[in-house]
Amino acid sequence: MDADRGVARPVPRSRLTRGRTLTISGIAIALAVTVTVTVTAGGCARAGETEARSDLRLTEAKAETQALESSIADAFPSDHVASVEQRQEGVLLSCSEDLYQWTGALEFTLSGALSDRDVAERLANALDSRDGWSSEVQAWETGGPTAVVSGPQGLSFVGNVDEDRHVTIASASRCVAWSGDESPFSTY
Repeated sequence: MDADRGVARPVPRSRLTRGRTLTISGIAIALAVTVTVTVTAGGCARAGETEARSDLRLTEAKAETQALESSIADAFPSDHVASVEQRQEGVLLSCSEDLYQWTGALEFTLSGALSDRDVAERLANALDSRDGWSSEVQAWETGGPTAVVSGPQGLSFVGNVDEDRHVTIASASRCVAWSGDESPFSTY
């Protein structure tokens, strides 16, 4: 994070849900749909990418995903961003029988006067120029324009803004092989 925005800190559970349950639920549904479409249409199942990277561990996938979440927030001018909070723990989604993704979230508050559509387009375009990435802005009845961003090996982001100018980005890491040392039903 740059100094103008402060240091990212964990998001208390009440902050993630207070007044935005429907929007968060809509984003979670969109992320699950994105992950499903990505996996079936070419994410983890893409030719030459049928398995997770053998050198990528869950902690590395989580760190990569959190860094990308932060880079998405960096797509907004610092004078438009009032605060940034990043969730430090997430759960795992199943890519396949032995592949999993870490899920995360980043939330920031906008002080600038961008339209909901402009916010969604900035979220969508933040990673779109990188190789292996695609994005689109979709209209969701539960939360207005929503950015849906897909990357390599199932890496996905979904984000939108609510009426209070809170932007929520839900993320899913690359698919990684599960070592079986811990339960995939815990938080990480």
